Formats: sequence, C-alpha cells, structure tokens
Amino acid sequence: MQRPFGFRSLLLLCSALAILLAALAAVQYRWSTRVAAADLQREHEHLDASVSLFTNSFEDAIFQTVDYIQKEAREAVAAGRPAAAPPRIVSQLFYVDLPEKGAPSAKRLTPQGEFVPAEVPAWFQPAHCNAVTLDRPPAVVFPVFEIRTVDKSASATLQILRSARGGRCFVALLDEPYLKTELFPKLIQKSFGETSVKDYDFAVVERAHPETQLYGPKVQPDISKPFFTMSMRVSGPPAPPSPPSTSSWKPSKALTGVFVQRFEYNVMTARHPANFLFRDGIWELQVAHKGVPLAEAFEQTRRRNMFFSLVVEGLLIAAIVFLVVGVRRVQRLADQKMQFVAAVSHELRAPLSAISMLSRNQADGLVTGGDKVQQYGELMHQQSRRLNEMVEQTLQYAGIHSNLGRAAKTEIDLKRLIHEAVEARRSDLDRAGFQVEIEVAANLPPIYGDANLLRIAIDNLLSNAEKYSNGSRWIGVNAKHAAAEREVQITVEDRGTGIDAADQSEVFEPFYRGHAAIDAQIPGSGIGLSLVRSAAEAHRGTVTLVSEPGRGSTFTLHLPL
Repeated sequence: MQRPFGFRSLLLLCSALAILLAALAAVQYRWSTRVAAADLQREHEHLDASVSLFTNSFEDAIFQTVDYIQKEAREAVAAGRPAAAPPRIVSQLFYVDLPEKGAPSAKRLTPQGEFVPAEVPAWFQPAHCNAVTLDRPPAVVFPVFEIRTVDKSASATLQILRSARGGRCFVALLDEPYLKTELFPKLIQKSFGETSVKDYDFAVVERAHPETQLYGPKVQPDISKPFFTMSMRVSGPPAPPSPPSTSSWKPSKALTGVFVQRFEYNVMTARHPANFLFRDGIWELQVAHKGVPLAEAFEQTRRRNMFFSLVVEGLLIAAIVFLVVGVRRVQRLADQKMQFVAAVSHELRAPLSAISMLSRNQADGLVTGGDKVQQYGELMHQQSRRLNEMVEQTLQYAGIHSNLGRAAKTEIDLKRLIHEAVEARRSDLDRAGFQVEIEVAANLPPIYGDANLLRIAIDNLLSNAEKYSNGSRWIGVNAKHAAAEREVQITVEDRGTGIDAADQSEVFEPFYRGHAAIDAQIPGSGIGLSLVRSAAEAHRGTVTLVSEPGRGSTFTLHLPL
C-alpha cells in the first residue's frame, strides 16, 4: 500500500517542479527583454561617449593647427624669420593676402620653414578671409587679426582683435593620406578601444555629400555625430560681456590679465556653402555594428540566451519525466520480480512435491507390477525434467546477461542449428502429439554469432508454442534469407491461444506474464521471451511478434548478415 502512495507523491512533486520551471521560463522571458533593453541603452551611451571623445580629440588636433597659425606662423611672417614645422596634420600652409584693391597674393611655407611667394591655390577663392573649414579639399582658414589695446593699466589689460582690412589669412591644407591611414585609426582605437573595433565598423563622410567616403566602408549607422569645425578657444578666465562702448568701458581689478578675443564669422556661401549649412561640423563620424544593426544584435543575443535557457529547462523537465518513468519502471520491475519469485517458488514446489510423493510410494512398496513401476518412473522423469527446465532457464537468463559482451562470434550453420533445437525437444513434442513442420531455404547463408544463444532462443520459442498450444498440436519452423533487408529470418509459428494486444508490447520484458496466461494458470516464469530478445540483440538483431487471440502467434528472429 505504501508504494503507490509514494509514487503518487513523487508524481505530484515532479508536476509542481515542472510548473515552477514553466513559470520561471515566463519570468525569465520578461526579465531578459528588460535586461536586453538596458544593455542596449548602456551600449548606446558608451558609443555616444566614445564618439564625443573621438570628435573632441580631432578638434584638439585642429586647435593645435590654429594655435600654431595664431602664434608661430603669424609671428614668423611678421618678423620675416623661419617658422617651426607645422603639426603633422598639415600638408601645406599658405599665407594669403586679399587687399581691398589689387590682385591677391600668397606665400607658401617650405619644408625649410620659410614663406616664399606662390600662387593662390585654385581651390581657395573666397571674397574675404574668414575663420572657416573647407571640405574640398579639407582645409582650415584662419584670418590674421589686428590687435588693438583698449585699456592698459597696472590692474588690467583689455585687447580687442579685429579682422585686418581687406583680409589676410592662413590656409592650412590637411594631409588626407595621414588622416585616413594614421589619425582616424589612432583616434578610433583610442576612443572606442580594441574590442569595439572588432565589433563595429567606422566611417567618416562629408555631410554635404554623404555618398563621399572619406574613411571606412559604407554603413547604415547606429550612431553618428558631426565634427570638424573652427573652434576658437580662449585661455584664462571667462571674458566679461562685451561693453557697449570700448572707449568708456573700464575693466574690473579682478580681471587683471584677461585677454579678450572677438572674431567675425562671415560665412562663405559662394564656394563652400557647407560651412553655412553645417555650422556644427562639415564631416560626420558614423558607427555601425558589424553584420546586423546594434538593436538586432542585442535581440539575437537575447534570443540565443533564451534558447539555451529553455534548452536547460527542457532538459530539467525531461529529467523529471525520466525520473518519474524510471521510478515507475523500477516499481513495475520490482512487482514482476516478486511475481517471478512467487511463480518460481510455486513451480518448484509442484514438481518437488510430486517427485517426493512418487518416490515415497515406491519406497513404501505401494507400487507393484512392472506397468506401475514404469508409470511412476515416467512421472518422476517428467517432473524432474520440468524442474530441470525451470532451473536451466533461470541460469540461462543470468548467463546471457552476464556474457552478452563476450558472446562468441563463429560461423553458424542455421539449418543444422534449427534441426538440433527441434530434435532436443522431439521426445516431449512427440509425447504430446505435436506435428512440427520445418522449412529451411536452400540458399540460406551462414551468419556469425553465438550458436548457443540462438539455440536457447529457438528452444524457448518452441517451449512457448508447446505450452500455449490450447489443444492445437501444430508448430511451424521457417528460416529464409531476406535479401532486401540483408538478414536471415527465423520464424516459429503456432495456432494456440495467442497474445492479447495489450500484452504484446510487454511480453519481452523480464518476469512479465500475460494476463491470459496468469488467468489460465499456465506454468511459467516470465523470462523465456526475455531470453529470446536478449539473444537477438546480442547478434545486433531484433525479434518481432504477430499474434491474434485464439488464432496463434508468430515470432520472428531478424538476424543481420
């Protein structure tokens, strides 16, 4: 009574675990969606910060060029002395003079640091010198300012920078090969890191002409930001508001040493309208995730993680199912073993009791006459044979399952083996009046295996046919070569009681006996057909059953060549 209750408890517990796993999967789905969204947002923030670092670093390089022009180049031109080498980003540097009247003139900085007369670059045709950036070709234009001291005292100095009349400026042509091969890759690696470079594509395009790729492949950006502007920077404390009148304005003592710069941003619209349209930058840095967009990449990662999580949870549920099935099978096997022990005990007791009684009668002299003695001797022989068969079958079951891995592999003459198995039971079959028809194909090829195992299998099939004949006295044994299946088929057929459909899937299990056999009190241990299946599997084969209650059964051994 305890065992079914224990199984039901285990079933309820496993069902509860399965429900909890299903609930966990639902919660995990919602949780993974939120986590993926948070990860995507963090990645966007990281990329945005890295893009800002890149653009700021590039603007620093432009500011270094402007600082070089404002200090070194301007002073060298004014003093007529050689100038130091410009920053690496500069390919050529021109000093251009655009007088109010007369033709423009230009000077070019030589590698020796001297400004020598040169033609005004054909690509530079502004009406005025203005602080601008050019996109074709990439260049920086920085005007030359006149410095006017408005007020100078012991406590403060105020200077105002005004564009020179007519216009004088420096034009720094940027080194495009250096940008593409050195500066851009260096800034990208510095701003985004090595791992990001492996995961993302980077491109630099002209905002006025997006089809023009300055750097990198053409991408569908996940994030982008403009850059490359003329950033005027002033060192020192912030400047005060511009005075309404420079002649009457007096600086505060707290602003001692302040240097105020005021620039005129007269945008050139004739040749370079990009500076008017894109005041926040004429170039654009584009960042795109390799392969798929960033959002889709995170979604793929989420789906992949969910898939593996569901696989793990599915395996756990499968383990629970297997546990329940395994426990159920163990319980059924235990029940079958108990039935086997009970059946064997009963089967052993019956022949032992008969032999004991018959031998006691003979010993007491109750059996007289030759016919009686012969009859008693035959009865004792039958009971001892029955006892011997049960013991032999039990030993065969134990022996087969302990030696399956060491089964002999010799050539077997099936025709001879079948005849030997039938002849071993011939006396019992003849005594019971059985007719045995044997049909072995002439072209039956030999197989390799263990002749003893196959003899045990055929003997058990003959024993079953005899035991469950139900008054029919016919057994057919057939062996043929199935060329299409590349196997030999050995069939044992009877016309006895047959096997119920509900029992046919279980009859090959150890210790199992059909309900009809138990109800009819037919003696048996339930291991005969298990021996047949084990023998077939030892030869990499199978055994099949075709049966109909009341019309007999057909067992077929399928032995591959």
